[in-house]
Amino acid sequence: MNPASDPSPRFLGLSPATAAILVIALMTAFRFFYCTWLPILPDEAYYFQWSRHLDASYFSKGPAVAYTIAAGTALFGGNNLGVRFFAVMLSAGTAWQIFLLARRWYDEVTALIAVLITGVVPIYALGAVVMTIDPLSAFFWIWAANLFSRAIQEKRLLDWLLTGFAVGCGFLAKYLNALELVAFLAFLLLLPSRRRMLLKPGFWGMLVVAVLCTTPVWWWNWQHGWVSIQQLAHRGQLNGPFVIHYATFLDFLAMQAVVISPLLFLALLATSVTVFTKRLAGKITPEDEGELLLLLLFLPVFLMYAVLAWHLRGEPNWPAVSYLTLIIIMAARWRQMLEMRARRGFIIAAFVLAWLQTFLMHDTEFLHLPQKMDPMGRVVGWSEIAAHLNELRGEQHADVFIADAYKEASVFSFHLPDKAFIYTLKHSPPSNQFDFWPGYPKEAPHRALWITGEPSTYALQSEFNTITFVERVVVSFHGKPFREYTIYLCENR
Repeated sequence: MNPASDPSPRFLGLSPATAAILVIALMTAFRFFYCTWLPILPDEAYYFQWSRHLDASYFSKGPAVAYTIAAGTALFGGNNLGVRFFAVMLSAGTAWQIFLLARRWYDEVTALIAVLITGVVPIYALGAVVMTIDPLSAFFWIWAANLFSRAIQEKRLLDWLLTGFAVGCGFLAKYLNALELVAFLAFLLLLPSRRRMLLKPGFWGMLVVAVLCTTPVWWWNWQHGWVSIQQLAHRGQLNGPFVIHYATFLDFLAMQAVVISPLLFLALLATSVTVFTKRLAGKITPEDEGELLLLLLFLPVFLMYAVLAWHLRGEPNWPAVSYLTLIIIMAARWRQMLEMRARRGFIIAAFVLAWLQTFLMHDTEFLHLPQKMDPMGRVVGWSEIAAHLNELRGEQHADVFIADAYKEASVFSFHLPDKAFIYTLKHSPPSNQFDFWPGYPKEAPHRALWITGEPSTYALQSEFNTITFVERVVVSFHGKPFREYTIYLCENR
């Protein structure tokens, strides 16, 4: 007797699930290597300072990123690996959750395609090694989507409660994650067969758990005059008239095309429009439930930032989490299109272009980009300046450092051998987390080195008896001056 053949597709002799695990493992191994090579970014250094001052919440974000970095540095020390260890692990978890979610609503082949697409999207590939709020937000977003899918299918109370926990944890990383509850509510309202779940204990238990998880943020803000809400309104320019700027909206589309990859971005937009019009035109069947849920997890976030883009210039990573579920829908459609020779060429071109773009962006030296366009400019010069500051500290017998802004204070502190805390100039009202920490000492005798981007002593003239010019530090990038700072010795005798 011959053994029955396995009807499921094989990839190099592997099942789709095994192939997905292998792909994720290889990407993770490379990312661990790359994260130790890529210098720390200013934002990461800023969050590293948060991890040294653990609190219930912070000025602009919840506490999740601070505690995650604290856990990583407790394991591996205050270095690149310590800061970024959980960014890499969370990204691996996100990829596997994408596979599970796609398999739940489609099949394993579609799930593998979704993992492969996500792996070549530039913003995901590069963001996977950088410890900011985004790896946390993405993981909890897609995990919550998976748990919610299981909750509505298997109707277990535990899944509903875990969904609330995942959304709440995501909120502690990025407030945007609260919009996932809007998507879940819209899904239940749009499906008559699911509306009765709105009255079940599971749905309300999910909301209660989510709200309970967010209490550290509300408690901290209650103690600090609700500054996070004020900061969000200021950053979104919502405390003034909504003035429309066409240029900023075009910039938004252009930035999304770059960080997603142009052909992939067009394909994702086309997928969203196709599915949306299909949902409007026809009745939603049980077979369409997954597609509807995945679309609803995309629309609120993307549309919110698209509307804001008419008013202000945002950051390219803001709507990044919304594409995760849309990629799954696109993967299902691409699986069908791969059988059509006429459309197969576009899919291959889009995938190869995204992979090539991601590959080159890991080290842009080969591209010879202008200074302002080269993303590697964000990491250039910080360690060199910090090493020089450490030498000057000994020569000038300085007690502390003072910097103009949180970015310089954070990244110079990270690169100092002893990770000495660097103070900043205070702002009123507060503009960053340093404004909530103790200010620099002023009592005599006292000597401080002040690092400033402005060759002027005006900001500290009233604080010290004497302020003496020490030197001007210049860092070059692509053969031209790129970062320049003036260093002063400030004394109270």
